[in-house]
Amino acid sequence: MRILLICLVLVVAGCRSNPFGPDVPMHLAASTKLFEDTVRWGNLENMYLFLRADTEQKIEVQKGLDNVRVTGYETSQLRQLDDEGRWAQTAVIDYVLTDQQVVRQLTDDQIWVSEDDGKTWVRTTPVPQFR
Repeated sequence: MRILLICLVLVVAGCRSNPFGPDVPMHLAASTKLFEDTVRWGNLENMYLFLRADTEQKIEVQKGLDNVRVTGYETSQLRQLDDEGRWAQTAVIDYVLTDQQVVRQLTDDQIWVSEDDGKTWVRTTPVPQFR
């Protein structure tokens, strides 16, 4: 019984650690993981919700996203770009245009920033275009 309790405590403690490493802000790790899940599960219209709100530029959602099926998503480690709190990550996304059944791949270079001391993180780079 005691071993079971210790295992349970270790599992719960492990859930609170940051899988991206101790230097990566927890909310950034959560935001990038949520973006990955959004893409992986095919909710591609929701990618645009991760962009920084810019009142001067209108965001247009790419047409035909319902024709895209994501088959893979691999990321590099998050890395800090500068002392201003910008972080970068590169994702390689495999996908199929369902009407053509051709496997394609794109590279998504992402830059993430926080404007509220790390509570929320947004992309400053455009979302990937599936062609």
